[in-house]
Amino acid sequence: MISLEANSKYPPHKSTYILQEQRKTQINPTPSAMLAQERHKQILNLLERQGTVRTVDLAQGFKVTDETIRRDLQIMSDNKQLTRVHGGASSRNGRPRLQSFSERREIQVERKKAIAKAALKWIVPGKTYAFDSSTTAFELVSQLPDLPYRVITNAFTVLEHIAHMNNVELISTGGRYHPNTQTFTRSDSYVTLQRHNINIAFISCISLDLLRGASEGFEEQAEFKERLVRTAEAVVLLVDSSKLNAASEYFFAELKDITHIITDSEATSYAIKGLQSHGCTVVIAS
Repeated sequence: MISLEANSKYPPHKSTYILQEQRKTQINPTPSAMLAQERHKQILNLLERQGTVRTVDLAQGFKVTDETIRRDLQIMSDNKQLTRVHGGASSRNGRPRLQSFSERREIQVERKKAIAKAALKWIVPGKTYAFDSSTTAFELVSQLPDLPYRVITNAFTVLEHIAHMNNVELISTGGRYHPNTQTFTRSDSYVTLQRHNINIAFISCISLDLLRGASEGFEEQAEFKERLVRTAEAVVLLVDSSKLNAASEYFFAELKDITHIITDSEATSYAIKGLQSHGCTVVIAS
């Protein structure tokens, strides 16, 4: 794995599942100092009724901070009472639905744009870049200049966008196509990755745990990203702050595998210091 310096030709960073419904979480009126045990009980009741809960809704309903709710959910996850997902939690009795690409594009839009802008300045001619099928990576792709470099991707949306550029060499990984996420996965795509010298892989994740690394909610997505991380000389993880300090079902990269992480200005000092303690270079997009 090569290192990336801020003033070099490479970018400075290797970076749960968003709940699909913007439902109004119904919580009994409670004092702000409610005991954690009572919050946990009400959260379980909500999960039993509606299957999923959002961190932001719980924080508003219980009149506590988002960080307090995230700690509650982590404790309950450790106790196997629920499953942590990006933006909240789901019942252990059911598997979360994989959101479509169009649904994911509507989430944290401004943060993704800032992250993409921060990564853009390290795109230079003559190199080979890989992009995953994340909406954050696509935000970067949508801002790419039409210069002579190579792009490898498993994302139909990236292929469609780059196809209109005259100077970029475009390579599809091939494989099995998934219409909902507009991605290609499986053996054909892995062979393509191994054939090329990828200088930098720009990827995202559903969750980024401060100890275990990057994870996805679905196995095939995680497997493709694991292969990509192994293949690339450098990995830049593009991850907005809402995904930090959380974990999903399938881990695909340890923090030591990630060269740089680009996140937004809402990232907490706790999360940033946690990542840096594992040797990660963290870039804050403004």
